[in-house]
Amino acid sequence: MMGLCLSIKIKWFGTASILLECDGTQILIDPFIPLNKKIFQPSIKEFAEIEHILITHGHLDHAGNIPAILNQSRKKNLVYCTGKVRENFISKGIPEEHLSEISPGTILNIGSFQIKVLKGAHIVFDKAMFIRAFLRLCIPANFKRLQHILKENKQYGEFGETIAFDIQSQGKRILLLGSLNLDDNTDYPKGADLLILPFQGRTDINTYALPFIDRLVPKKILLDHFDNSFPPISSTVNSRTFESAMRSKYPETEVIRLVAGEFMVISD
Repeated sequence: MMGLCLSIKIKWFGTASILLECDGTQILIDPFIPLNKKIFQPSIKEFAEIEHILITHGHLDHAGNIPAILNQSRKKNLVYCTGKVRENFISKGIPEEHLSEISPGTILNIGSFQIKVLKGAHIVFDKAMFIRAFLRLCIPANFKRLQHILKENKQYGEFGETIAFDIQSQGKRILLLGSLNLDDNTDYPKGADLLILPFQGRTDINTYALPFIDRLVPKKILLDHFDNSFPPISSTVNSRTFESAMRSKYPETEVIRLVAGEFMVISD
């Protein structure tokens, strides 16, 4: 691969916000400022300093902060997104020169990174998750947030365009899913050095996730999106059952949970 990078730095900002860095090139994926002010709050200004921004799908918690980020930026930021998400951004006043349309099959070469866009699929929410969210409405702050979420979700749809990214640099491979689901007809790479796995959206997620691991068989797994960033819809997900199952079935596969704001490194 291109570049002299000996390692890839990966920072998790919370929710599905991931920063990849190698040889001075930074790529930001799905930046989001949590609605829950009690957890780690990334900086819009810090996000705005990153020139290359990739969006996996159009939901509020993946794309909703893009207008604010570009409004504060002094750089020539470029947001890579699917067609309907691009149209939605344009409707919100984002200039077209800041938007690059991508679709499954697109290959991006950004610095030392080569990124192939793959068709993804969005997680199918279960009814129990909505019941739990309803029960959390007894907290006044949650009721106010829900009103905001419902209003914003009308403006930020998934549009059936969830994608995944097959990212390679210096002989290392990262597979990042936009949501915890896979397309039945897409050939995903097996044995990636790191699978970045969203871990939110179902009450049975600890067992729901396992068939996807059987299909992908990654060397390491980085969980994201498990934090309570937009209650009452979200919650802090306990992954102990999943991790226990992984130790039993795939003892050589490390499951990593970072603290928001922390980073990890993939190196030779």
